[in-house]
Amino acid sequence: MSMISCPNCGGEISERSKKCVHCGYVLVEEAKVVCTECGTEVESGAAVCPKCGCPVNDSETPQKVEVTRVNVSSVISKKVVVSILIAVITIAGFFYGVKYSQEKKAIEESVKQKEDYQSTLELASLMMLQGASDAETCGNLVRKVWSNCIYKERDEETDKYTCDSRGAGWFYDDFNDALMALYSDSSFGKKINEIKNGQETVAAMMKDLKNPPDEMADAYEDIQNFYVSYLTLTEMVVNPTGSLSSFSSDFSDADTEVSNAYSRMKLYLD
Repeated sequence: MSMISCPNCGGEISERSKKCVHCGYVLVEEAKVVCTECGTEVESGAAVCPKCGCPVNDSETPQKVEVTRVNVSSVISKKVVVSILIAVITIAGFFYGVKYSQEKKAIEESVKQKEDYQSTLELASLMMLQGASDAETCGNLVRKVWSNCIYKERDEETDKYTCDSRGAGWFYDDFNDALMALYSDSSFGKKINEIKNGQETVAAMMKDLKNPPDEMADAYEDIQNFYVSYLTLTEMVVNPTGSLSSFSSDFSDADTEVSNAYSRMKLYLD
């Protein structure tokens, strides 16, 4: 014998039970007693038919009507399983959507970071190239004024710096006087100020380039080398020191190093 659930209240009852002991729900209807003579339904326990008086034969097998049993717990279980599956799928879809959105945002930020870094890299390189070009022009004039003052050579471009204003003009005895006259010139002084301002701007850009994306690490190393050579060349023009010979030699070396460093930077420039 096994237990089943009452289709009405869900309580556990014997599978052979005719009526639920918990709620009274009828599982198997009571057998009907019918008169064999006239077919009238006779009350249980009656000896004769009330209509025709025929004796009632209880031994005859009465007709039984059984109620179809429905396993409610099974139906409920299936609904619960379906609901859980739907909930799991919904939650999984939600988290997948969140993860996809986060990954997409991370990719977009990475691309933007690389684009911004590339733009700063290119701008810094171009500014250093322009500053180095201006320094080269100014440095060549410094060497020329320095040399012509020492060797007392006339030149239309340098005479206003190498000679004083007395009469026909006499060469300065001290080349420092000639260089002072050059750096006091408004046009030349403007160029020197532009070079200084460029140094400050490039220094700020180099700070922004300190943390490159992984794929830009080599580019950062090369622009650092470019920056060092650029600073060396421009600083020599802003503050010239040493002798004419040492200045000329160091200036030529610095100019060459800038050119070589920029050639390496071209690999990263559009």
